[in-house]
Amino acid sequence: MTYYKLSCIVLFFLILNLQSVKPDCEHKKEVVCYYASWALYRQDEGQFTTDNIDPTLCTNIIYSFAGLDINLQLASLDPNADITQGGFYNFSQIKEQNPCVRITLAVGGWNEGSLKYSIMASDEATREAFAENALKFIAYYGFDGLDLDWEYPTARGGIADDKANFNSLLQTLKDKLSPWGLTLSIAVSMEDSYYDVATIAQIVDYIHIMAYDVTTADSKVTGLLAPLSVITKKVEAWIKNGASASQLILGIPTYARCFNLANPDNSGIGAKVVSNTTCGGIWTDQNGFFSYYEVLEFIDINCGEEVLTDSNVYYSCVDVWMTYDNKQSVSSKCQYIRDTKLGGAMLWSLDTDDFGGLYGDKYPLLSTIYSSLNS
Repeated sequence: MTYYKLSCIVLFFLILNLQSVKPDCEHKKEVVCYYASWALYRQDEGQFTTDNIDPTLCTNIIYSFAGLDINLQLASLDPNADITQGGFYNFSQIKEQNPCVRITLAVGGWNEGSLKYSIMASDEATREAFAENALKFIAYYGFDGLDLDWEYPTARGGIADDKANFNSLLQTLKDKLSPWGLTLSIAVSMEDSYYDVATIAQIVDYIHIMAYDVTTADSKVTGLLAPLSVITKKVEAWIKNGASASQLILGIPTYARCFNLANPDNSGIGAKVVSNTTCGGIWTDQNGFFSYYEVLEFIDINCGEEVLTDSNVYYSCVDVWMTYDNKQSVSSKCQYIRDTKLGGAMLWSLDTDDFGGLYGDKYPLLSTIYSSLNS
């Protein structure tokens, strides 16, 4: 056999082998799933670990959250969950179940606030050091990218220069990550005024819009958690100011806000609520908050009927009033995503969907999203 023929045979089998291991990862829309690592500490039915994740229902799964240490470097916020209990390592193993799924590390979050990020982003040297450290960190733990969740530039302890500094920080991160094929996404408020939209849209791969908490936990009256009429106006503003529809990922909540009514006989939208809310789910153990599986449990054993309005739901029973998304409202939002050609949907968060199938199929909200966008 000639050297040429042998080379052709070897090349043929190399290509065949590559094709056999390279998965077909095409999908119509992004389905971004946030994993809240602290759900590890919940008890019984509420405990959620990486073992509970179904990687076939997501295109990108995001580990939440890392943060900044005293040197303004990327670091674990909970070494027990992330390292001792194997959170980071176990997360990296998800790709063995679905080679097509991306795994990303989120840095920031509501509890981190803004001040540390404002200081870090204000100086070129600290931006560069953070980006270099972030690259090494996510490479070491096997992540496919970084999701920056600074809540929010210019607010909550930030300064006016944050808007420009945020652009510079993102560009520095992009320059570090992109040569290695690592993605950069951001989680943002619906309020585009915090951001120089046209500039950041040219830098990042995806923009995850946190399209919920329109009515916040400290509201004095009842109101919807994520009404589509409000969301559409906010999305339109992002697009008008320079973001492309295809890079916008619409957030969908898998939790409810709950209130105690001041007068149980007045239970519509805009009804007065008491100042110290005591309602909440037994497993998530947070006043004013129910996971979706706790919503289903509450409805199953109590009075009242769901009211669907503005692609959102509210429900009242005696003095408890809740607002959330169900499968029907989620379907409406997915239709909106398709109609406006957005990039996909983002779920906050995996651990508050009915992941165990306590009241039917597992992951009813996530499954609805995935089938609606990628059936």
